[in-house]
Formats: sequence, C-alpha cells, structure tokens
Amino acid sequence: MFGARADLTIALCWIPIFAVAHLLSVTGTNDVLLNRMFRAAFVLSLLHQPLTLALVYGDREQFALRKRLFTWSPPIAVGLIAVAVLADLWIVVPIAAIWNTIHTLQQRYGLSRIYSRKAGYGSARLDRAVLYVGMVTALLVAGSSAKTLAALGRVMLDDRNTAAITDLTSVRPYALWLVTPALAAFAVVLWLLLRQERAHVAEANPAKWVYQGSSLALIAAIAYDPLAGFVAYVAAHAIEYTIVVDKTVERRYAAPRPDMPLLGRLVRDRRVRWASFAVFVGVILWFESGVRATIPGHAYLIVVYSVGILHFWYDSFIWKLRRPAVAKDLGIGAAAPAS
Repeated sequence: MFGARADLTIALCWIPIFAVAHLLSVTGTNDVLLNRMFRAAFVLSLLHQPLTLALVYGDREQFALRKRLFTWSPPIAVGLIAVAVLADLWIVVPIAAIWNTIHTLQQRYGLSRIYSRKAGYGSARLDRAVLYVGMVTALLVAGSSAKTLAALGRVMLDDRNTAAITDLTSVRPYALWLVTPALAAFAVVLWLLLRQERAHVAEANPAKWVYQGSSLALIAAIAYDPLAGFVAYVAAHAIEYTIVVDKTVERRYAAPRPDMPLLGRLVRDRRVRWASFAVFVGVILWFESGVRATIPGHAYLIVVYSVGILHFWYDSFIWKLRRPAVAKDLGIGAAAPAS
C-alpha cells in the first residue's frame, strides 16, 4: 500500500501496545501505570481526530466537493452535542462507544479493500463480514466473562462511564447464550475467507494477509484481555490513521502547481510536514492538559464530542475508494474489483 515499512507498522503497531498493557493487567503490580496507559489511548485518539478537519478545511478542492455539507455540519454537530451534554443524556457514552467501535472497524475494512483492489480480487462483503462477525464474537466472549467488570474496574472511569459499563455487564446472561452461535458464524466466514484466498493464491497479496491476520489477532486479543485489547484497539486506530494521512497527502501534493492549496504547501516537504504535525500535536496536548483544567467540564465535552462526531462523519465521505482522486492517492485503480 505504502511500502514495507509503513505497511508493517500499520499492521503490527498494536502488538507492543497490547503486550505492555496485558503485562500490567495480568500482574496487577502497577495500576497507576495501567491507568496512565489507558488514558494515553484516549489522548492518542483525540490527537488524530482533528486531522480529518485539516484535510477538509485546509484544501479548498476537497471542501468544494461537498461545500454545503462541510459548511453546515459543524454548527449542527455542536448544537446536537451541546443539547446532549447539557441535558446530561447518559446515552451519549454508549452511543459514542458503539460508533467508535464501528468507525474503527470500517477503517480496517477500508484498508483491507485497498489491498484487495491492488490484488485484483476479493469480496467486499466477505472482508466486512469477517471483521464484524469477529468483533461481535469477541465482545460476546468478553461480556460473558465475570472477569471483564473486574478488569475495567481497575482503570479510573468517571461516574458516567462506570454506570455505562455496569449496565453493559448486565447483559452477561444473554451473552453466555449467544457465544456459541457467534463462534459458529465466525468459523463460517473465516472458512469462506480462507477458501477465497486459496482459490486466488497465485495473485494473492501477502501484505493483505499480514494486515487481515493481524486485525483478526487484535480482535482475538480483545476477547482474551478486554482491557489491554481495548487500549491497543484505540491506540492502533489513531496510529494507522496518522500514517495513512501522512502517506496520502505526500502523494496528493507531490507535484507542485500554481493553485496548490494551503495544506499542500505546508505538507509537500517532509520536514515541514512533520514540524507542522508537531505543532498540531502540541496544540491538542495543550488543550487536553491545560485548557481542560480551566474551562467548564461541559464546554470541554462539547468540543471533544463535536470534533469526534465530525471526524466520524467526514471520514465516511472523503475516503471513498470509488472516487478516482482517492484511488489515485492510495495507488489503486478506479475500477471496481470483482466480488
């Protein structure tokens, strides 16, 4: 997709994160460090979300593609989030958690499709099914275990998140009944995937095997150790996204032109790009650590949730592989692959 080093980093970056978090989780010797790691995953997630806004509002060509949507989405999002936060609607937390899980799976599905397009074969439905059925199975396995609540209780959650997790654990009796059929369903889609790859072994893309196998291993890690798996899942998503954005804008703005947008001028040179990113990270960290302590809690939540919802919303438009410009940035043909 981007070269061996970048592709392997994207595929395997979750492994050391999970290993450290799992070691802290199973030994139980340093809950302070475990909490810091848990918190760092959230901060890392917060760091990558505004990159989507930079892609939209820093490039007038991108903005012009959906001018109305990109103009009216921010005030609508802020208004809806403000109502939810100020009214203390607890449902915001589980909705955000579910949305984030699906959004992260969709990113993994999208990267799998890029590899399939490069190889020239592969079923989109099967790529999606193996991830979604696998995640549902992992969540049911975690939800059916009495150890899950104890593990999550070791990290410092606010009252709202704690209440939401307690509510989720009430589904344990139902999860126990659903684990077996979920495992059977996952076995079926996995078998279909392996059969597909065997039928196309001559034109197979080994990089996709590494990425898809790593994604399934991460999902299995969530079932095995939900706390460590969650930390790795959230952190890896942000790392993946940052690398994809970096490599994509590198290709998109490689050739100089008179009408180059502001974003293109900033990111064409790798040193300038990373310096700009360092400044960007510094601003987000300043907001997270400094501003958070000085502004009302409601204002902080409104900003964070609004940026998050716009990140989820915009990503569903700006990364469509059917768009020739996006396909070109990712190094794939514009034609739809065979299913």
